[in-house]
Amino acid sequence: MSSVEPITGEVVIDDYAAIKKALMSPDLSRSFDKRTYVDGNVRHGVVSIMHGTEHRERRRLENTQFRSAELRLYESDLFPPIVATMVHEAASAGEVDLFSLGERLSVVLAARRAGFDLDADDHDSLEKMITFVDQFSQASAILDAKDPDAVRADVRQAHVDFHREFGEPSIERRLKALEAFDRGEIPESEIPHDILTNLLRHRDDERLQLSDETVLIREAGTYLQGGTHTSAQTLVNAFDLLFDASVADPSIWDRVENDTAFVQRVMHETLRLCPTTPEMKRRAERSATVAGVSIPEGSRVVLNLVKANRDPDIFGSDAELFNPDREVSGKNPLWGLTFGAGPHICPGFKVAGGLQQQDDELPETHLFGLVAQMIQAVARYEPDRHLTKPRSRDERTARFTRWSEYWIAFANRNPPIDR
Repeated sequence: MSSVEPITGEVVIDDYAAIKKALMSPDLSRSFDKRTYVDGNVRHGVVSIMHGTEHRERRRLENTQFRSAELRLYESDLFPPIVATMVHEAASAGEVDLFSLGERLSVVLAARRAGFDLDADDHDSLEKMITFVDQFSQASAILDAKDPDAVRADVRQAHVDFHREFGEPSIERRLKALEAFDRGEIPESEIPHDILTNLLRHRDDERLQLSDETVLIREAGTYLQGGTHTSAQTLVNAFDLLFDASVADPSIWDRVENDTAFVQRVMHETLRLCPTTPEMKRRAERSATVAGVSIPEGSRVVLNLVKANRDPDIFGSDAELFNPDREVSGKNPLWGLTFGAGPHICPGFKVAGGLQQQDDELPETHLFGLVAQMIQAVARYEPDRHLTKPRSRDERTARFTRWSEYWIAFANRNPPIDR
């Protein structure tokens, strides 16, 4: 299928500074396919492909779910018991598919933040949710899919099933709570605090274009997928790099087990070298010049993050190598451009990645990110690559940083509880 407004050409940008300007340019959008959802655009109506005023209004509403107080609650209270329980269960079995474990760890809080009711103790519901997330992740990466029409068909059906299984019951419960609050029957504290509830509260605002229930569910589902799949992939990529690094420096495991600040730097270095979206793509809404690069209207603009994130002028002469202790020039983030920049910067980047470390002495309020907690929890059970079970890339996409499975084995099934 081709777009109604066909791509007229392609411009590739791989310079760090130029990519940053491109990501901030109002002339470049993520709206590649102007057709309706039914006709082929599996992400029609969601914030991630909106542009301009409509996008800004949605982000302003949804960003309220990513305030510091909320993130500290996730990191200090809600996530640690989930990690402790699930990782211990996996280690007790002696082996686990690390990618699958990462999805199970991430999906519980991602569902809570997005607004889809999920019983973490219900194995069948958990696995159904993860299956849906995997299907939605293919839609989010459809520009790099090897068979985009198959992705469209698969995701259309997945959305129908997801709406029935999780979307509609979650909406019903939230509407009842909002109605009870309006009648004065319950306090504000008893209303779910999540993205779906926030969308429902503002669905009559014409600027937000949220009157369609399928758009509501698909919108909240964007945060469910984004908060699960990318975190799981980063977890796997981090250990893939750590296993290689430990051959030359076995002491790295002691640092990972005992120094959370170092683990966060491991995670940031992983994101720099292995961005979950190696090439960000934009469409030129009009002819433009960005950082001296001429871009004709209708062009596809390919932003090569892999090369930009290895710029030696910013990341040092060893920019191609894995070095969690690296120093970065200027005020550039340790993760490079992996989370994006400008209006479409990843809204949940502080959830997964925490805050950049500015000084050796970190404040008590510093956020390390949930992925760092995952890495450290798994590392304390002394994992290694599995000798007989597979480690396979996701062959459905051209994104080389994505895995379909990555089996590890544990040498220590019962580490001390208090570390």
